Amino acid sequence: APALASEPAPAPASAPTLDASSTSCRIVRGPIELPLRSSAALAPRAGMLDAIFNQAGHPLTISFPAGPPPKIGSARETIAAGAAVAAPVVDVPCAVADDVTFCPDRSGDVHRARRGSDGDRVVANGRPRSHVAAAVVGGIHAVLAYLASRQTSEGWVTEAWIESDDDPPVRLSEDGSGATSVALAPRGGSLLALSVDARAALTAMHARPIAYDGRLHLGEDAVLFVGGPGDRRTAATLAVPPTGTVFGLLPIARGVSEFGMALVTIEDPPRVDEPVSWSLYDNGLDPAPVAAAVLGGRPWALRVRPQSPEPKAAQVLELGTLGDAGRPPFTSRALVATAAAATHVDLAVDAFGAVWATWVDAAGSWLERLVCP
Repeated sequence: APALASEPAPAPASAPTLDASSTSCRIVRGPIELPLRSSAALAPRAGMLDAIFNQAGHPLTISFPAGPPPKIGSARETIAAGAAVAAPVVDVPCAVADDVTFCPDRSGDVHRARRGSDGDRVVANGRPRSHVAAAVVGGIHAVLAYLASRQTSEGWVTEAWIESDDDPPVRLSEDGSGATSVALAPRGGSLLALSVDARAALTAMHARPIAYDGRLHLGEDAVLFVGGPGDRRTAATLAVPPTGTVFGLLPIARGVSEFGMALVTIEDPPRVDEPVSWSLYDNGLDPAPVAAAVLGGRPWALRVRPQSPEPKAAQVLELGTLGDAGRPPFTSRALVATAAAATHVDLAVDAFGAVWATWVDAAGSWLERLVCP
């Protein structure tokens, strides 16, 4: 991993400011200016936090100590860029399933590699510049979900596909349905797949359970939610706590004059037309990145939203908890940063219960560690 340097970085557009009016989280490290202005996937492991960049289909890992959080936060940091870091990257994040990474290259080929090893192999061919998702099932089996284009009688359609180990890929999208994003997460002993089909007329959110007994078995596809036109660059994500309500999160317009984050309940098994609650933004935003993680048994979300209703208002990076029945849909716990033209966020929780947030904006790529009471 490249060495860390403690010299101050230039003041970024994303200067962090915590919201003192809420039950704020506390920054204990950062902001850290990462050496690449590119999307990073966060992956905790024993005593460390890995920020994994996509280096033309190969994982480039920068590691950070993740021991007991200090009581006093550190100053702004920057990472010294080495020769390996300076190599070209693809601004499409890798997906991580335990110790396995899946990184798409510029052509759409998805490379599978083990963290810490030098070798990789191509295991799928997806749509160029589309995101992939990954999760572990059965304790050791890494599952990949990705988007691929297929020619049908109605023309070319982009669909979601899924595969495990060396088994052939299985089409996740139903006949007649496309996909513009896909997410994957463990749920009990199986997996839950979430896909979004954003079109000019409407946006459909699909979910289906996936069982595994040595092979993948797809459950029934359920159309959870149908909204208005969506931005193809905005993806949905899954928030899956060990108990309680499971949510699909999708930033999208609610009618002509409102925009916000739709929290779609996902039953077990998923049902058609699930309940939806909304956390509205001050204005619309495309793309509107969002990420989720579980802390203390509760789902948390990191999202980008406009700071005020004015056109071209500044963006804020907001961290908060998601509420099930009887609670607000989203409770803000901290305004992590202000940002300009944010395009990517990710969220992870380490072994000490500290939260790591990363984001990419016009000023660069950033990482912070926070403690949330």
